[in-house]
Amino acid sequence: MNWLKEHEIDSWVLRGAFVLMLLFPAFYSPYTDVYQSAYYAGFSWAYFLLVLYMLLQLAQNLGSLRQSFWKLAGIVYFGLLFLYNVCSLYFNHTYLHWYWEQANNTVAFLLIAVLAGFRVSLDGGKHDNIRFLLRCIVISNVGSIIYYFLGYTNLLICNNHFIFFELPENFYETRHYWIYSHKSEYALMLTAFTALFVAYRKKFKNMLTFLLSMAVLLFCLWLTHSWTGIAGVFLIILGGMLDQINWKSFRPKKWHFAAGAGFLAMAGAAAYELLKERDILSLGGRTHIWKAVWQVIVEHPEGWGMRFGTSMIETETGLLVNNAHNVFLNQMLRFSIPVGICFTLLFLGIVIYTLVKGRSFLMAGTWIALLVLLDMDYSMMSLQMALVFLIVYLIMRSRSRPIQRCE
Repeated sequence: MNWLKEHEIDSWVLRGAFVLMLLFPAFYSPYTDVYQSAYYAGFSWAYFLLVLYMLLQLAQNLGSLRQSFWKLAGIVYFGLLFLYNVCSLYFNHTYLHWYWEQANNTVAFLLIAVLAGFRVSLDGGKHDNIRFLLRCIVISNVGSIIYYFLGYTNLLICNNHFIFFELPENFYETRHYWIYSHKSEYALMLTAFTALFVAYRKKFKNMLTFLLSMAVLLFCLWLTHSWTGIAGVFLIILGGMLDQINWKSFRPKKWHFAAGAGFLAMAGAAAYELLKERDILSLGGRTHIWKAVWQVIVEHPEGWGMRFGTSMIETETGLLVNNAHNVFLNQMLRFSIPVGICFTLLFLGIVIYTLVKGRSFLMAGTWIALLVLLDMDYSMMSLQMALVFLIVYLIMRSRSRPIQRCE
């Protein structure tokens, strides 16, 4: 055990997970097309390393195990997680027959519990894993830009094959997915990455490096053609700016008003473009979709199971959809009402915990941006959830400890 701590084996394992998630996202699935393979993602090498990382953390912190977890919040959280797995096993065995979603989601829920329970510092030892994560994110998204200009929209590494996808020539809009299943999922990850960059801007070598890295993320977000993601980034940047103000001694100056006017102008321009393309009154048609999907959920409380992704739902406007365009409704539609409720309560618990512990405008802006994306589309698949939770955890901790500058 001393050898493991001395050589920080857990850091090397975590770095391997970062590389796999961001640069080589290899996984297995019964399908090899863009959407179905994401809906039915099976074994993931990145999640395998995350499980190993959690086991190492448990082994290294056995002495503080009881003190770390067995408080009221921990008991409620693990009780809900146990109930989630009991319900998932029952409905999977009886109706659905797809266990990998339950397994992958459980890994993600456990990861943030281990990180928060042991108050893990990813940059406290010899290796600065936060800085390593930031670099992997930049490298991945530079690769995304290159991939886009080569004429591709999605890269799938599935079932030991590299699969390259292009958008159809007559597709109604330009959009980019990179290593994700849909533009909304890529937008969600870019939004989370942006919040992480803002929280740890001092980890970058200098301001120029930070600004160039942010430019990479924002350009990729523009390539996704996700106006919801772009609006979310405005909230994150605003939150980061508000956190820099000392409110006790704050006295507004002229440049504050000028900066605020510039910010509002950019936000107004983005809103104008959004209104040109979307029916804001129906939230881009989402209200019609949610109403139709809820009727199906009520008719099939046991969940659709393996029908999901192939069966279609018709809305009152005549639009045909194969999912609820909402992460939480999709959990009910796919895996049953009890499973969906447990999933939503666990997620809500993480939101509340990180907001209370983080206590920052950036944390609030991040969650508003993420929740809007999560509620407007199926923007988070099981294999991305762990990284989202890890980023949220890091943003929460960024306000509670000093950040070392890059040497």
